[in-house]
Amino acid sequence: MTLGRATMLRLTGIMGMAGACLCAPGWLPAQEPVRPRQLPPAETGCDSLRQAAADTVYEADAVDRPVRAPYLRVNGLPYRMREVLTGRTMLRFVVDGSGWVDRCSIALVEESSPEWTTAVLKDLRGARYEPARKGGQRVRQLVYQVFTYHSDGRTDVSQ
Repeated sequence: MTLGRATMLRLTGIMGMAGACLCAPGWLPAQEPVRPRQLPPAETGCDSLRQAAADTVYEADAVDRPVRAPYLRVNGLPYRMREVLTGRTMLRFVVDGSGWVDRCSIALVEESSPEWTTAVLKDLRGARYEPARKGGQRVRQLVYQVFTYHSDGRTDVSQ
């Protein structure tokens, strides 16, 4: 297939504009990354007087069997959330060798609503996980977990 001179000129013009957009982003406004808010100890349940554990904290790919999450039903759904179609919170925390969440390690990674995050935290503080294992021993593991709310009442927990 051969292209006519007029078609080639039009394509060259379009490609030139695309090239200018890709090569000269200086005119585009810079976007600052959005940093999640810091969770206060009162919200996470952290007891800062308790001495921090000195055990090694492993990533999921460094253990023989990673932490297994329980089904976590979020009971204290804020009234305002009932009008929202979905809510999503991602938290990062350490699960210790006995399966409990180290409350002082809870950090917010992402949230769609502070009210939903508060509701999740209330139930997460009492959640019991199946701890990670490495070499047959229970070990501490860093966990990233997403909690999702749907307007039909479903809640999803993923890991």
